[in-house]
Amino acid sequence: MTDDRTSQPERFKNDDIYIPVPVGGMPTSGLAVTGFEIDNVNHAATPDSLVTAPGEAGVKTEWDATSLDSAIGWLETHAAYLNKLSYDMVDIQDLMGGAAAGMAGGVGGQASPLGGFDWAGRLAAKHQGLYQGTETGVRKLAQNLYDAAEALRQVKQNYETAEEQNRMSATDMQRVFGEVAGRGDGR
Repeated sequence: MTDDRTSQPERFKNDDIYIPVPVGGMPTSGLAVTGFEIDNVNHAATPDSLVTAPGEAGVKTEWDATSLDSAIGWLETHAAYLNKLSYDMVDIQDLMGGAAAGMAGGVGGQASPLGGFDWAGRLAAKHQGLYQGTETGVRKLAQNLYDAAEALRQVKQNYETAEEQNRMSATDMQRVFGEVAGRGDGR
């Protein structure tokens, strides 16, 4: 028996609970939690963007040449967007003092863009590392989407080639039926 998890609530909320939180070892002083709200990890639902009409199961998983063209377009559009975004990200780096700002001592021995104290320099270095990792990751993702579009284009070409090779013209069919009928053996 399967459990229909789409009928469960998306979040759980309880305002009727009171939990004293001791502070400084004194159970009667401190803070108190008076309710909570959490995500229901058991809730399942199909995203609205995947449902073509109310009451339908979702996006079809059957492919033909037209839907492959659509998928290729989707992949290339998103790849182009991510690729552009990865180069536009340099504005973030510029606001943090440029590529050298995260290095020890800042740019030319100057303090980091977050200040001159030790932890500001460490934070700027962490930011620079995160920035570089994100920029590299976004560019790699864009390239992977371009590669997937190219692979799908090859699949479509192979599909169309196979369809063309398997297609019989009406004349070919008449010829085959005529040959079989002419033999009279029904094989």
